[in-house]
Amino acid sequence: MRTRPFAVLVSIAVAACSQEPAGDSAAPARTGTPAPPSAAPPATTTPEAVAAPDDLDVASLKKTLKCAADAKSGPCAVLNAFGSCKPWNAVVPSGDGRWIGRGHRVEGGKTTEEFTIVRSRRVPSNEVGPGQLPAKVGISDVAKQEGSAFSQADRLIRILERSDVPPRANMALDYLKKRESWPEGFSMRTVGGQVYVASEGGAFVCQGPKQELYLVQRAATRGGSGEGLYATVYPVTW
Repeated sequence: MRTRPFAVLVSIAVAACSQEPAGDSAAPARTGTPAPPSAAPPATTTPEAVAAPDDLDVASLKKTLKCAADAKSGPCAVLNAFGSCKPWNAVVPSGDGRWIGRGHRVEGGKTTEEFTIVRSRRVPSNEVGPGQLPAKVGISDVAKQEGSAFSQADRLIRILERSDVPPRANMALDYLKKRESWPEGFSMRTVGGQVYVASEGGAFVCQGPKQELYLVQRAATRGGSGEGLYATVYPVTW
């Protein structure tokens, strides 16, 4: 049988050309190789729950101040009111509530009187911490340097004590409504439903039957266990 060398050579050349050349650029992609792990999402932290503070220790303060059971005035009358007052809603409907009344400051074994003013300002929930109420409470006084506001404060308080409507011309009323700068503190509920305010050594507030507030603000220095402010304040705006 006669061979055809030329055809054989052509067939060999074609077969050689059809093979893929060796090299990294022509290497087939490997399959089954795991992809590198993606970055883990940042861990989210949940704010820790804050335990409610204890109620005001009324019994201890009464003992320290040697209060009579039927005290009708001064710090002891305020402490007696804490025995029957109800929880106060510090988040007032208007968003900005203001009160004025009589305060009794116990310091160094002496008790002095002053005109106490209180403000409760509603704030967004994202401005307060876990367990805190969306309200900041300011506690201050009408100083003698305020002139007419100071001299007319007693009259305003006596009108509010009777649940009467005060005249708009009263300078203490005008001062209270227009005051903008307040030493504010965050607020939260106590175990028994009082309102605790982070102010000086800590303040406790509850509400009476006519929307008046009873307030005890512990002294920051705590020179004596009974030192601080004891006040009854009446609503002007709420």
